[in-house]
Amino acid sequence: MNSAEIIEALRQKISVTSGRHLYGVLGSYAQLDTFADHLHQVKTFDGVPFPKPVNVNRGILEAIPDKEFKDLAENEARYPEPTAAHVNRAFAHFLRETLNKTNIAVLRDLEMLFAYNMEMNLLRTMATDEKKVLLLLPGKRAGDRIAMFHEMGESGFHLPTNLIADNHLWELRE
Repeated sequence: MNSAEIIEALRQKISVTSGRHLYGVLGSYAQLDTFADHLHQVKTFDGVPFPKPVNVNRGILEAIPDKEFKDLAENEARYPEPTAAHVNRAFAHFLRETLNKTNIAVLRDLEMLFAYNMEMNLLRTMATDEKKVLLLLPGKRAGDRIAMFHEMGESGFHLPTNLIADNHLWELRE
């Protein structure tokens, strides 16, 4: 689908007031940048403009105080589990803060979630009823799976199965 078709489908889906509202758009980094520019120029059926995408990596890093981050970085090789747990808590804090500020969150730059093998079900539980989340995902469909970061070659990262309903996930073809 092209950007206009995806945006129109997205506008239709988010106009429903109840239910799960986790959406995703797949494409290359360049395609997602162009899509984000187009999306930000559009309003929902309620007349609310779509927000600019929020950088998840930056949000996670900003949620970790500098001293704690320094300690985590120094000890990560020896103690990867506490670092991953800390990143997971920072992501949860970031997501809650983001959704407290807006009813529609467009999230990009999710590499840390995959690098630290984060549990992504928080996205599903938070994206419900009046809270809507759109993920801009650098990936493509590969059979019945979603291969992430496909521009980097065989990364081995895949979007968790059933995270996003199939009719809430679109792939850019421009």
